[in-house]
Amino acid sequence: AGGGTGQDSAPEQPDGEKAAADEPLPVLPDPVPRDGERALARWGLLGEGAGPVFAAGARYPLAGLLLALPALEETGLLQGARQVYGRLRDGYYGLAATLLTLVFLALAGEPRAEGATRVPPAALGRVLGLDRAPEVKTIRRKLGELAAAGKAADLIMTLARRHAAARPQTLGFLYIDGHTRAYHGTRDVQKMHIARLKFPAPATEETWVTSGDGEPVFMVAAEPSDSLAGELRRLLPQLRQVVGQGRRVTVCFDRGGWSPALFADITAAGFDLLTWRKGPAPDIGADAFTTISCADDRGRAHAYDLADTTITLTISDGPRKGQAVPLRQVTRRVPARSGGTRQIHALTSRTDLAAGEACWRLTSRWREENYFRYARTWFALDALDSHAATPDDPDRKVPNPAKKAAAAQVRRAGILAAAAQAQRDASLAALRNPAPGEPVTITNQMINALDTPAEAAWAGFQTAQDAAATVPARIRLGEIAPDMVRLEAEVKQITHAIRMAAYNAETTLARALNGHYARASDEAYALIREALTTSGDIIPGHGELLIRLDPLTAPRRTQALAALCDQLNQAQACYPGTDLVLRYEVKPHPGIA
Repeated sequence: AGGGTGQDSAPEQPDGEKAAADEPLPVLPDPVPRDGERALARWGLLGEGAGPVFAAGARYPLAGLLLALPALEETGLLQGARQVYGRLRDGYYGLAATLLTLVFLALAGEPRAEGATRVPPAALGRVLGLDRAPEVKTIRRKLGELAAAGKAADLIMTLARRHAAARPQTLGFLYIDGHTRAYHGTRDVQKMHIARLKFPAPATEETWVTSGDGEPVFMVAAEPSDSLAGELRRLLPQLRQVVGQGRRVTVCFDRGGWSPALFADITAAGFDLLTWRKGPAPDIGADAFTTISCADDRGRAHAYDLADTTITLTISDGPRKGQAVPLRQVTRRVPARSGGTRQIHALTSRTDLAAGEACWRLTSRWREENYFRYARTWFALDALDSHAATPDDPDRKVPNPAKKAAAAQVRRAGILAAAAQAQRDASLAALRNPAPGEPVTITNQMINALDTPAEAAWAGFQTAQDAAATVPARIRLGEIAPDMVRLEAEVKQITHAIRMAAYNAETTLARALNGHYARASDEAYALIREALTTSGDIIPGHGELLIRLDPLTAPRRTQALAALCDQLNQAQACYPGTDLVLRYEVKPHPGIA
């Protein structure tokens, strides 16, 4: 027998699968028959799903996907889903098989459920230990069943805590930013500004938290019309749950979170902050700047022209109006495009942080943007994974469009009043300064004639101001857009959790290439994507599952993959749902001994 599976419903591994390194393996043999289990599943008698069973064979497509399993175990996706959801309804494909299918599809470059139509079910089934992988309708049905439980946020929080426990050193700095997901359908969805498109469009907003090295930790669906400052305030309790009590973590964000009241809330909650200063600020004197050299967390050297000062902000509204918020200001002097120099101000509540580190930590916020860019390309970050929608809350307060129109009217009236005043002043000046030798008489009637248009314009300006003051800044959504809907968020959050785990697993593999591949800093992810989709032999044996991968496109890549396999073997990870220890090998590159 080839080894236990850990599933009562799974048949025994076929005999002779030890596969003999000495015996030739059949190329793409038929999978182990599972007709009995499928019959039981149709009658609802199978229980938790069919267990994985492998047939020894050579040249299995997508065998490289099994490389991700040790790294996937570190993310805690399968264990976390079991803890949150328990199990799915009785059927052939259980919870683990469903999640592995979605992870494997994402790593194979087809992260959406529809991608299953472009991956042969038999090929994906072989790495799942099944006769075939679930098809699109089955995947959608399983996702719908998970979504019906309404526990996607719990799953994401469970993964975040697992991430914090596995890599606590990366959580000293957390980067937080909103991500706008454009919607291209026909439903009435609230418009939001999309920075990369530079104009507003129907969209949904999400708030993401990534670790210091750019790996996603968790995300939440943001409230429509809420600012980044409002989302940050709402996230503080969840951040505390992730990092644990008593740990002081630095929260990094951009100018969208500018709010002195929020800064006070962050420090009061036991966090530190690091952000850019927003709005005009006085320049620092040239004698305060010093050139500072430092190295970042990846060993790269940086030199900055910095000034280190302190400022005090004042809360301008709310119950704490007038409260002072003292912060440290690190100012960087950089060349300006128009010549000369300009100053960029960073604010932090940390006094122990070196000025150079504060500078590169804040500029490293682009690691989060890099994740968004990569995930949009390879992990369908912005995909519409569910076409369902629910009516938006008609009582939700939204910005009043009439307020914007009223403000525009005030600006126009102000421009007209200023122009009328300028015309009046110019005409009066002309009267008072006639040409030499020309007598002039200025009467009250003439002055009144000059004053009347200006006074009327200023009266119109005052009327516009008074009218604008009576227009409420926010009104009920139902008054302006009663048909507006919200896109279904539960399925999207579930797929985010799965793809976050897939991305973090891929990142773990890419990071393991450091020191084993000369171009790892530039090509690590490309090499891992190639390795994950390569073919290979799958050989179940007594207590182990051997994956012997075919060589990659170049000898140097094959050698790097061999070094990666050696590291993965040390993890002694088991295939999910079995007691088969995963062992990896790489066939030598053709022509190389």
